[in-house]
Amino acid sequence: MPSGMELIWHVVGLVAVSGAAILVPWAGMRMLAPFLVECGRMARNYRGREVPLGLGIVWVFWGVAVATHQLLAMVFRLPHEYTSSLWFEIVTAVPLVVGAFVFGLIDDAFGSAGHKGFRGHLSALVHGRLTTGAIKLFGIGFLALLGAARPAFGWDGLTVLTLLHYGAAVLVIGLAANTVNLLDLRPGRALKAYTLLVFVTVPIGLWSLAGAEDALPLVSTLLDGVLVLVIALGPVVAIWRYELGESGMLGDAGANAFGMLAGLLLISALPFAGTVVAAAILLGLNLASERVSFSAIIERTPWLAAVDRWGRAVEGE
Repeated sequence: MPSGMELIWHVVGLVAVSGAAILVPWAGMRMLAPFLVECGRMARNYRGREVPLGLGIVWVFWGVAVATHQLLAMVFRLPHEYTSSLWFEIVTAVPLVVGAFVFGLIDDAFGSAGHKGFRGHLSALVHGRLTTGAIKLFGIGFLALLGAARPAFGWDGLTVLTLLHYGAAVLVIGLAANTVNLLDLRPGRALKAYTLLVFVTVPIGLWSLAGAEDALPLVSTLLDGVLVLVIALGPVVAIWRYELGESGMLGDAGANAFGMLAGLLLISALPFAGTVVAAAILLGLNLASERVSFSAIIERTPWLAAVDRWGRAVEGE
């Protein structure tokens, strides 16, 4: 069992990061959302309504809040119980998530509907045209290479197994970023998929930590899990009402950033076999998206359609 003081620092850290990861993005979006229409960047949604892009900027608020929180913890030399190894994983993810936001923003601001999917962007590149989608593809791919290189696996030397693990991790990060973006065709769909991934991934990560040789006490491990949930879901809380109410859109900037963090959480939680399975599933989904409509599949599946429509504005309003 952790000592009373260690537990107190854990709780203090949890409360502080709740303010950083939830309140700052929430307050930032509450102030910014009314002015998104004035920015002039609009997109037509699935119902033909003109909706302002820009909800993805929540990741800027989130990144600044999380980075500032960590900086203050370092400046004031707070005890290590205040933050955890899981918290460190989130902090190191900040530049990668914000980077995914930037590449998505480039596609939102300057992209066109002329080329879609991996095939469309790569075909244009072969014919001498560099699309913003291709820039995003290679940019997020580079971020995935960096993200997979983080010391999340406890690798022991350079072996064939570690190289395979690294390759699978790169695929998980890059494909997760694109998969969430592919789902962003209805209000709230990408947010729901991301939230589900977080709630599945965090317990898996805690289970792995609990079985490690240097495992923390159970109470500390559970608090760490709550901490990661709070941080990861902060942006969801901040924009949920605007996304479901159709008063704003994620755009590629927001959806790619959500997918990037989901991928980073996945590779931090899953063992080698799980990472390979996740990579295979995500690759299958991305390849399938070139030929089939996810929206059509969801509409034909009653329970998926019910989940998809939950919380959404009533059609016809």
